[in-house]
Amino acid sequence: VELAPIGDARLVPQAVATVLGVREEPGRSIQDALLQHVRDRSLLLVLDNCEHVIDACATLVHQLLQASAGLSILASSRERFNIAWEPVLPVPPLAAPTPDDRPSADAAAASEAVRLFVERARGTQPAFALNDRNTPAVVEICRRLDGIPLALELAAARLRALPVEEIAARVNDRFRLLASCDRTALPRQKTLRALIDWSHDLLPEPERALLRRLAVFAGGFTLDAAEAVAAGDAIAAGDVLELLTGLVDKSLVTLDGDAQRYAMLETVRQYALEKLDASGEGDSVRERHLDFHLALVEQAAAGLAGPLHAQWLERLDRVRENILAAHAWSLRAPDACERSYRLVYAIRHYWFLRGLLELGHRVTVDTIANGSAAGADIPRSRALWVGGQLAAWMAHYREARAYL
Repeated sequence: VELAPIGDARLVPQAVATVLGVREEPGRSIQDALLQHVRDRSLLLVLDNCEHVIDACATLVHQLLQASAGLSILASSRERFNIAWEPVLPVPPLAAPTPDDRPSADAAAASEAVRLFVERARGTQPAFALNDRNTPAVVEICRRLDGIPLALELAAARLRALPVEEIAARVNDRFRLLASCDRTALPRQKTLRALIDWSHDLLPEPERALLRRLAVFAGGFTLDAAEAVAAGDAIAAGDVLELLTGLVDKSLVTLDGDAQRYAMLETVRQYALEKLDASGEGDSVRERHLDFHLALVEQAAAGLAGPLHAQWLERLDRVRENILAAHAWSLRAPDACERSYRLVYAIRHYWFLRGLLELGHRVTVDTIANGSAAGADIPRSRALWVGGQLAAWMAHYREARAYL
């Protein structure tokens, strides 16, 4: 039973009855007719796209399973029914090469995402083949699109007009790039934006607000970070866990149970960032994100010198992308110059301990260049010292001498 076209949840029993060939009889509701029909039968009932009529589906499924011992139901949905006897099989995106991988054409062809892209590419360009020249572009497309099947199909369709290397170069603008010319496709399958709109529009407003605020996190986040950064206005800190659980249940946020960290697919995050900037909340949320991570790295500066050295290094590894995002905002935010100086001073030992001298040097130099030299205060002096120290470690002695 394909439920996507149904706009009224009250029509769900009728849709199931139509597929099963059950007719409503005088004096008996369609639900009663369905229950009678399945009572003594062995059936497999498949319900597809239940998320927008989830309550009606859950109620009907519960009634049907109680009525028949021979009935099995397979349902696809972006969230579970939350009823008894409901085993859940997550369907993750297709596996794609990681950012650190530089596979050969043969090795890349073993990836699920690459296989799908190549298969769909041949439907557009029959002569298309994976080779050592185009493999880096194909891998980049599959990785940047998070292995999302529809996104990969839409990207492959662009081969009608663009070489694969050009598609890879434009994939940052994924919502403009990825659209279908298929006149038979369902509306939500015509563009990547429409696909995510389908899920976003089903969220209650508090979950929409939390989703767009969580988009400021790069590389994942913990619950305490979410409570500190995403709470405010209509969302109390105590409500964040419940709302976050709702987003996990709807497959818009994932949870790494081992590390106790949450994350979004980058495609979902980019969509939510657009919503954040359109809401007018972007600056205030980024300010809280900066303050949270500044406090964290200042705490870590002391921790790296103590007995919990290894734990702090691992924690900073996990939040490195967030630290870089906070630093980038600190260069743009009004009156954020001092916080930018404090951040590069607090994080300096981490760059050295992890051998990330070039990255630390770039971050520090950007901060110094962004700040005013008019006030030779202590925060700026510390940033200049860090810049000189990093330059000296890299054997850039003339530059080090200028900063020091």
